[in-house]
Amino acid sequence: MMGAFNAVASADSSVEHILDAGADLMLRYGLTRWSMEDVAERAAIGRTTVYRSFASRDELVHAVLARELRATIGRITAAAAAADSPEDGIVEGALTGLAALRSSLVEKLLVSDPGTILPFLTTSAGPLVALTSQLLVAQAGAAGATIDDAQAQELAEIAARLGLSFILTRDTVFPVHDEEALRRALRRLLRPVLAPLFDSAPAAG
Repeated sequence: MMGAFNAVASADSSVEHILDAGADLMLRYGLTRWSMEDVAERAAIGRTTVYRSFASRDELVHAVLARELRATIGRITAAAAAADSPEDGIVEGALTGLAALRSSLVEKLLVSDPGTILPFLTTSAGPLVALTSQLLVAQAGAAGATIDDAQAQELAEIAARLGLSFILTRDTVFPVHDEEALRRALRRLLRPVLAPLFDSAPAAG
């Protein structure tokens, strides 16, 4: 399953057309009411080419979601890189991620096809968490973090699991619709967790 996620990183133009077509069909019809033949027709690409790129519909769905996740991670790390401290970076990254979720393909599927997307996300949780961790660790330097690899991986996995929990379960005591209140709540909760990690981190260089 991770192969479908990682395939997106080296996608050529035909694969991008296939992913665009798959995303459009998912938006219009959910996860079940379309076929790989529909993808080929919408992308104006031969059916053989579609199957050469993605062996199954599930693999294509995973790849579409992975592409969206990579774009979201890019926005999160850009917000983190613009912050003045690692704590600020994590807080601003979290706010950016929540904002991205509101306009995401996953959000639209949760509204239009919840009975299919929720089980799909649940069974995909492992690869999604692994990919998010991999991307966050690879870009940890953008937030000015000087923690070691093991600590970075732990923080990345926590961030990935928290993000997935917000996707799967929307009921929360956090003020997600009040950005300033949410920013204060995140600072209050994250500060005691992050302080010992960054204080004990080895000096850069």
